[in-house]
Order: sequence, then structure tokens, then C-alpha cells
Amino acid sequence: MKFWLGVATLCTILIILLILKTQHLRNWLSDLSLPIRHGIHRARNIMVPMRDGIQLATDVYTPLSGHSPYPVILIRTTYGATDFQEIKYFVKNGYVVVVQDVRGRYRSQGQRQYSPHRYSRSDGYDTMDWIVKQKWSSGKIGTYGCSYLGESQIILAAAKHPNHICMIAQGAGGAIGNIKGSYGYFGVYENGVLNLASALGWFTEYGAIDYNITAIPENYQNTIAKEIDGLPVIDLAKRIVPYKTSFEDYVSHGLTDIWWKDENYINDKDSFTTAALHVNTWYDQTVHDTFRLAEQMAEKAQHPRAKHQYVLIDPGNHCSTGKLSDGRACIGEMEIEYKKLDFMKIYLDWFNYWLKDVQGFLPPHFQYFLINAGSWKAAEKWPPPETEVHRYYLRERGLLVRGESAASNTRDLKGSWDSFDYDPLNPMPTVGGSVCCTGSGVEVSGAFDQSRLIQRKDILIYASDPLKADLDLVGNAKASLYVSTSAMDTDFTLKIVDQQPDGKAYNLQDSVVRLSYRNGVETPQLVTPGEIYKIEMVFRPIAYRFKSGHRVAIYISSSNFPRLARNLNTGENSNKGVAAKIATNTIHRNCTHPSYIELPISGQEFSEATN
Repeated sequence: MKFWLGVATLCTILIILLILKTQHLRNWLSDLSLPIRHGIHRARNIMVPMRDGIQLATDVYTPLSGHSPYPVILIRTTYGATDFQEIKYFVKNGYVVVVQDVRGRYRSQGQRQYSPHRYSRSDGYDTMDWIVKQKWSSGKIGTYGCSYLGESQIILAAAKHPNHICMIAQGAGGAIGNIKGSYGYFGVYENGVLNLASALGWFTEYGAIDYNITAIPENYQNTIAKEIDGLPVIDLAKRIVPYKTSFEDYVSHGLTDIWWKDENYINDKDSFTTAALHVNTWYDQTVHDTFRLAEQMAEKAQHPRAKHQYVLIDPGNHCSTGKLSDGRACIGEMEIEYKKLDFMKIYLDWFNYWLKDVQGFLPPHFQYFLINAGSWKAAEKWPPPETEVHRYYLRERGLLVRGESAASNTRDLKGSWDSFDYDPLNPMPTVGGSVCCTGSGVEVSGAFDQSRLIQRKDILIYASDPLKADLDLVGNAKASLYVSTSAMDTDFTLKIVDQQPDGKAYNLQDSVVRLSYRNGVETPQLVTPGEIYKIEMVFRPIAYRFKSGHRVAIYISSSNFPRLARNLNTGENSNKGVAAKIATNTIHRNCTHPSYIELPISGQEFSEATN
């Protein structure tokens, strides 16, 4: 008897191992047991037809308890896997969750048609048409997800499906196109300059046009690290992976080219009927575009609910909302005191308000974490009404001096300047900042000690005296600089830095201006070497407390590589060029050419901090 019991046990184990080894059998077993384990029914691989006949693979998660029909939360993904814990949370709270692979990805058809968002409007709209016809659907649909999953929501909202009631778009500033001067296009560009590390990493890892191709090479991470400084930039993707991507298209078309229209990013003609909760983080590279999109969507509302555009900003990196540890948390190398919110409860309350008519909850229009204060703040407008803008002027000996009198006190009216030589073949290295999706395996994003850069010769540093009281920087800092160069074109990069008494210097936000775009991306114009030009730049927003005894500093250079593609200083298209030249770049700072930075200071007397 024991012998046969042992044989039966062994056979059972072998059968289970065989099932687990086979993906289809594993899925079948998981679906069969899901109602018992979680009280959820999953219908897998429903092929939903689009208007052109292409079918998209769709999974539907429905509650076993409660009463049908249910409101629906739609998640459209390019990455395949979706966080089951989030799905379970929403289903347990009375929602049907629909998860769909976008066209050309995983189980969906159209494998040779992939472009990030070319079909996000039409396919999303057709999917919603299908959802409202299902017996389990109440007809009210919300959308959810981060990064690509957030961008696709905003782009879909521009299609104005009548059943698209609300959305929670996280880390989704990449949905922006040419509105409000951004020309961001999937987060690929910043002020007209290519976000090289992110664009190259994302397209080579996730952006194969034909999904039925060779897998990512085994040595991918080493190859991208080796090749990223090669020229021309337009050829980099094909040197890293053996398949075709959209990288070449994104870097070859001018930012005002009609080509971008078909890629479906948000443009000035779009209008909206969907309420939105825009969620992002201070160190996301598209956080500025999150604010722009919320503003644009409210301005272009075609339904009263679309006036409801709310912004929630956590302090971390891309798509890290809710992932920081309560108490002490790290953003890059910088440790902060952090108070964690119950984000899933906020999301559920949002959906309940719009999709179940549960009255009583709407968040503040702007809710944000004030870094180094350990607290959350709220405002009905951005920047907060109590914010005042104050100027810091660039002065001799690397001083940053507050007040109008700083410019008039400059001793030499015409002869005050600081210069450095910028060599594109020896660029300023990226140290932290707003970086994501680089394909490097380890994302070096967030706040990092910048003091390792101060010995370089291609950097200018200006710092205030030690602050006499805490100072809260809340909003978008702006810089106005008078510059010249020995080249026909070059870049100027700036960082706002918290220079601490112990010598550490943490980056807050940074920005870039390409000199040929000084009058806007729409009107590029090369410069005359040696002539002085005024440039202006707006930094990404942030809420940050400089502590008493710290210094406000700005670091000026002409590169931030590989986060940003290098300007080769030749006047040619830097995405296509192979030749580079050294440029002598100059910051002018006198009464005739006063260079300064404007800081939005909130909630306290500025004079207490600086006098």
C-alpha cells in the first residue's frame, strides 16, 4: 500500500511540474484557482476587434461578489506584465478591470505596425466601444497606469469618448506634443534637445517595430554603455540592437515637422471631456509637462467634468509614487524625512467619486511633497499664491547675490564675464537628475552629490552666502543669461544645487538651452561667434526646503551627457553630425548684461533667509 501511495504521490508531483513548465497549462491552472484564491474571475486573451480588423488581446477581471454591471477601469500596456496587486485592489472594491496589450505587442495583432502612440487614440476608443457593450459594464469607464500606461490615457482622452469619465495618469508628461512650447514628444526632447539616454534606452529595449524578431541581445547593457557616446547619434540604435526601432524616426524629424501629427501627441487643437488626476514625482523628467498638460486640459475642456484637472506630486523618481519608505527615504543619494500617503486609497476615492457617484471626495487641485520639510502641502493654484519671485544675480568670484542692487553694484560695466571651453568629446558627465528608462540596468536618477564635478574646467559655479533661515523653493525657477560663444551654435546647461556645509551638493532641477533655439524651436537660427545673446530657460518645478546654513548654487556648463545629447558646436544637425569642435562659451554679468536666476520662494519672509 505504501508503495502505491508513493507512486501516486510521485506521479502527482510530475504532473504538477509538467503543468508549471508549460505556460498555457500554468495560465489555465492560475485562472481556475483565481476565484478560490482571490474571489476574482479572469477571462484571458479575448481578442477585441479594432476598426481596421486588427484584434487586440484583452484580459477581463471581474468580481465574484457584488452586483453586475460594474464600472470599468481600463489599462492599456506596451509592457505585457501588469501589477496584479493593483488589479486585485480595484476588483475587490467593485470594479471590472480590463487589461489590454496595445497593437503590435505580446499577444495582440499588428506585430509589424508598432509605434508608441500612433494608435493610442483609435484603438483606445474602439476598445471603449467594446467595453460599453458588455453585460458586466455599467458604461462608466476610468483609465489607469504609469509612464506609457499614463500617456496612452491622456492621448485617448483627446479622442473624447463619451464613456471615458475619468483617469489617473501617472508619470505621463510624455503625452505632450507641441503645446505650451514643449515639443516633448514622448519625453524624447527637452527644449529641443534630445534626451539621449532615455530615448536610446527605451527604443532599443522596448521599441522594436516588429515584435516577432530576435530578443534583446544578451550583452545589451554593455553594448549600450559602449556605444552611447558614438556618432552620428541617428545610427546608435542600429549599432546596439539587430532590429529596427522608431529611434531613427524620432531623431531625424524636425520638431515642427508634419510627421509628428500622425504620432498623436497632444497638440493645440485637442480638446477634452475627461476628469484627470495627474500623478508624478519631482525627479521625473516630464514633471513640467504634467503641469502643462493639466493646465491645457482644463483650458480646452469640452465638458464640465474636464475642468477637474488635479495634480499630485510625490518626491521620488519616475513611477516611484507610493514606493518610498515611510520615515526615512532616499531619492538617489539624498536621504529625506518622508511621510507616505495611502495612494491606493486616494485612487479608489477618485474612481468612486466619478464612476460610482460617491460624493464627498475631491483632492486639492495641487498636492505636493515639500522635500526636506517632511510634509505634504496643498494649493488651489500653481504656483501657490503665497509664492514670491526673487532674483539672484551672478557676480564676480562665483557669488550669487540677491536683489536689484546686485547688478548696479557691478564694478566693471562692460568687462565682467566668466568663460570656459566646452569640448563635445569630453562632455560634462550626467550625475543623477531626471533620468529614466536608459537600458543600463541601474537607473542613476534623483539627487546625487555634484561636488565630484567641481574640479572640471568646463563648469562655472555661483553660490549664495549661507542662508540665515530655511528657504522654501516652490515652483519653476527661471534663468536669464547673457551669453556668447566662439561657435555657430552651442548649448548652455544649468543646475540648481543645494550646497551643504559638509561639502555635499545635491542637484534639484536642471535645464538646457540650445543657442540656435533661443527664439523658440519654431524659429531656429545660428549665432554669430562672439556676439552677445540673451537666453531664458524655465526649470522643471520642484518643492524643496533649503536648510539654514546651506547655500543656493547654480552650476553652468554646456553639456549633461548622456542624459542630453551633445551639441557638436559646428552649426550642423547634432543628431546627424560626426564632426565636433571645441567652443569657448561665456557668461556675461554686468549692468549692461545682467545675468540672473529667479527663484519662486514660498511661505516665509525671504529676507530672513538671506539678510
